Amino acid sequence: MISGAGQGIGKQIVLDLYSEGARIAAFDINEEQVNNLKEEINFNNKKIIIFQADVSKSNQVSKVVKETINYFGKVDLLINNAGILSYCSIEDTTDDILEKILSVNLKGVMYCVREVVPFMKKNQYGRIVNISSITGKRGDNNTSPCYGASKGGIITLTKSLARQLGPYGINVNAVAPHAIMTSIMNGWDEEKKNKMKELIPVKRLGTVKDVSSVVLFLLSDASAFITGETININGGYYMD
Repeated sequence: MISGAGQGIGKQIVLDLYSEGARIAAFDINEEQVNNLKEEINFNNKKIIIFQADVSKSNQVSKVVKETINYFGKVDLLINNAGILSYCSIEDTTDDILEKILSVNLKGVMYCVREVVPFMKKNQYGRIVNISSITGKRGDNNTSPCYGASKGGIITLTKSLARQLGPYGINVNAVAPHAIMTSIMNGWDEEKKNKMKELIPVKRLGTVKDVSSVVLFLLSDASAFITGETININGGYYMD
């Protein structure tokens, strides 16, 4: 299962998992992107089901999980990718912005995990990967402060879940990307992109494939002894 599957990192993960033969339940809030994903993938293939759903609504998440279980019989892998941000100062962070960001970026992860864990526990197996951000580790001076807070919350949540779920054969990890060129980075003009390239040791910006490759590793049995970690994907810009 993967949330925020209609574009960017989420879409690339769907395509890569699909090419590996995985059975996929993908969902996104954007109807147009959901329809585009259906067109791009052979939707008649019984290995994939696609939903329009809002991850910030627990009842919609519950419905997606139930329909996925009814269709596939189980959920082995969960990727919590859905996320939103807002470029504004603390003074301009309205109640609405605060509620939307925390509801999608943090509550949405909780809702998805809460729904799938009973099935993973039953099978004594699961892999959960949460998409965090560099802002969750070091903060940010461009986005609303609550964006970094939501992504930092994901990192702590990942550790807590890893401790609680490890005894049931469920590994929980996260990735913290930075400078990945997706539509969510529309706030960066060419000057900023070029400056960032110079600050990154590998001298380039990131791609959705860079993130997807690490996520697929964390979903595989090759990472069986890794849990509670948040892996940086930023070309060496930030190291910890």
